[in-house]
Amino acid sequence: MKPTVILSLLLAGTSATIQAETEIVTIVDHITSGNSNIVTQPDEMLKRLLPVESPVEEEVKEEPVRPVNGRMAGYRVQVFSDNNARTAKNEARSKQRVISSRFPKYQTYVMYTSPYWRLKVGDFRTQQEANAAADELRKAFPSYSKEIRVVRDRVNIHE
Repeated sequence: MKPTVILSLLLAGTSATIQAETEIVTIVDHITSGNSNIVTQPDEMLKRLLPVESPVEEEVKEEPVRPVNGRMAGYRVQVFSDNNARTAKNEARSKQRVISSRFPKYQTYVMYTSPYWRLKVGDFRTQQEANAAADELRKAFPSYSKEIRVVRDRVNIHE
């Protein structure tokens, strides 16, 4: 370091210590007290960091930001959940094949979250959509109806 920088740092530390002994000054107090702060930045750096202003005539209307081909909070229909180490995985996969063949429009997911194997169906943005799908599944598979429930999950969105 340059000697002037070291001297400046030492003086700043000393003055801060003296000032701290007399009164407590926070960085917020310093910034809002009316003292001027000067930051020098090369022009090339500023041009990269600051957005380029476009003329008013060329304003583009912004559409609401919606995730496309991403993941978001939503709902799925849980059809199966079991923690039997010997049979749960095969039962989940078996039910997955049956549901996928009957309802190809719904994506199916076999998931393992220790100690449970679960089968979830669909990627729904709203709870109403998930409830409608759950009703379809209950009608098509009455033997699964005790386990069918709508659950919150991170869902895949494709547009």
